[in-house]
Amino acid sequence: MSYVIAVLIAVFAGWSVAACDALFRAEVRPGIFNGTAGTVLLLAVAGAGGLILAGAVVWVLRIVPSAVVATLMAIVAWGGGYVSNRLNATAAGAANRMMVGLAGLVLLYALAWTFFPVP
Repeated sequence: MSYVIAVLIAVFAGWSVAACDALFRAEVRPGIFNGTAGTVLLLAVAGAGGLILAGAVVWVLRIVPSAVVATLMAIVAWGGGYVSNRLNATAAGAANRMMVGLAGLVLLYALAWTFFPVP
């Protein structure tokens, strides 16, 4: 079960990172992320997501037995990013994908550290 959570963490990590990158590259950002205050909010959300992602990656790397499995997890993360970029190409879609990806990472991070603590 811990490997299933690790794969889902990899998928959501790639998903949210690709969406965040697309949102940063957008010339006109949607709604709350528009303007200077929106850019500061986007930086804050990206920073919080990066911290959550770092904690989740630490958990994944502690349960992975070999470098081959870690490489497969990286490939799965790339696949999540690829699907995220192909799903919706607008900036509004990128904002939605980023927030859904970060919410999924928070949920999976909580599940991983609560029910499957690393010795």
